Amino acid sequence: MQKLTVAVLAFALAGTAAAGWRDLRIDASSEATFKESISAFEEKLSPSRRNAFLRSLQDIRNHGLQLAEEQQREYTDADYQRQLHGLGYEEVVTLTDPTGKKEGHYRAEYYRSRTPPNNTTAYPSVPRSNAPPVHEGTNDFGHPTSR
Repeated sequence: MQKLTVAVLAFALAGTAAAGWRDLRIDASSEATFKESISAFEEKLSPSRRNAFLRSLQDIRNHGLQLAEEQQREYTDADYQRQLHGLGYEEVVTLTDPTGKKEGHYRAEYYRSRTPPNNTTAYPSVPRSNAPPVHEGTNDFGHPTSR
């Protein structure tokens, strides 16, 4: 019975750890809890999702500032935090872009920014020609050759 209890507990903890970032929510009930919840996202998200999350937070702030300027009012930190309170990752990355295209762009941006490995022997550089490939039994124009 003890082995079963340990197994169930281990399974439950593994499930919680795997879905950890999906369950996170921004808590903006105070400045301190807001900062803590953003830090929790940064800690739990993969690097590409972290990039998308942080860039989306910037987009939300910029959108709020732009809207406030158009309405000739002030956009405060409290307005920003109130807008984010209770949101999870998916809601944050789709708030200013419901299509989710920006999230994909931001994640791809992360991968493009990474330094490629220094392993140059795995894929040696091969000079390319504009001519079509020459196959055995064809000439440079792709026509069959006589033997």
